[in-house]
Amino acid sequence: MDYTELKLRLMQQGAKFTAAARKTMCHNRFGHITFSDYATTGGIVAVLDKRVYVNIPEKFQGTSFEVDVFEDKLILKYHNRIIKISFCIIPVPKYALDVERLSDNTPVRELVMTHADRVRISPVHGCSYHCNFCTSNEAYYKEILCEQLDQAFNIALNDPYNKPCHVLISGGTPNEEINSYAWINDIYYYFPHKYPQFDFDVMLSPRGMRPEQTSMKDYDEFLHYLYDECGVKTLSVNLELYNDRFRDRFIPDKAAVGKDNYYRFILQAVEIFGEKSVRSSLVVGLESEEDTLNGVRALLDCGCLPVLSAFVPAPGTDMANYPAPSVEFLLETARKANDMAREAKLQLGPLCRPCTHNSITIEEGEIVI
Repeated sequence: MDYTELKLRLMQQGAKFTAAARKTMCHNRFGHITFSDYATTGGIVAVLDKRVYVNIPEKFQGTSFEVDVFEDKLILKYHNRIIKISFCIIPVPKYALDVERLSDNTPVRELVMTHADRVRISPVHGCSYHCNFCTSNEAYYKEILCEQLDQAFNIALNDPYNKPCHVLISGGTPNEEINSYAWINDIYYYFPHKYPQFDFDVMLSPRGMRPEQTSMKDYDEFLHYLYDECGVKTLSVNLELYNDRFRDRFIPDKAAVGKDNYYRFILQAVEIFGEKSVRSSLVVGLESEEDTLNGVRALLDCGCLPVLSAFVPAPGTDMANYPAPSVEFLLETARKANDMAREAKLQLGPLCRPCTHNSITIEEGEIVI
């Protein structure tokens, strides 16, 4: 088994954490070691041999992996045999495990969340889009005040378990209303200016400064606002799926935006933000390998870094019982996509190594069991 296969098997199959392992980890008063906000991040982030980052769902049965302790160190077992690698944990933040709250009783983890070395600010609770596989559909829509976000952000910055190094402004898509766009535009400006010591990344769909602006001029104006005025460093503009039939079925709101608008927006973003500064996620496992690779090709042609995310059937969503892709399917798709990216003199994203914990990446080397 190589590191790529090991990472994917851990992501898809999870691991049992023994009582001995749990004692060494950060946990709350009930013994909980994880907090799930999104299906792809609900788990423990581990580092294999100090270089391979992986999100491991906590499982109590149905997995061949086990995290245990041997000679006062965490170890990883596969079918009860020790895998000869170093294994360490990046803890879930204390504010999430303990459900810390703001002065108005809002849980901090509803507004910010730290994964690996990055904290995510979520200005929108819920989402105006309704993607069938997304857990945001369960949440009511609410636009969070900047003051609340700032309070939560400062708690995350000072967390005793995990202090972040960079910042993503993400969460749900705002309503297509003048006031909603103006509000979130102000948030994009506020945080990079107040906290210039951090690099800021924004995840969003194609849009202009105001609703219903879809011309290249509109896109150009908004992208220059983010880059020149706000100081945002990188963007994530997620295509999600390539096949139009599946886009209509699974991501109807994004399908309504149109793939061509995604490509035009991404092309202009690459022009403004620079090479390797724009990425786009594709969900692997809902369409054919050919469709996913066509999506990879389209993104590479825009100068964009493709990010491959394995489909995870999340409880409580419309697709909770939809079959997850096999590790073999993920491996084959990833290796072909990686070859395509290298031929284009680009690479699969994200570039930040810790942020690859929930993405499909090609890792070098074989492991010994």
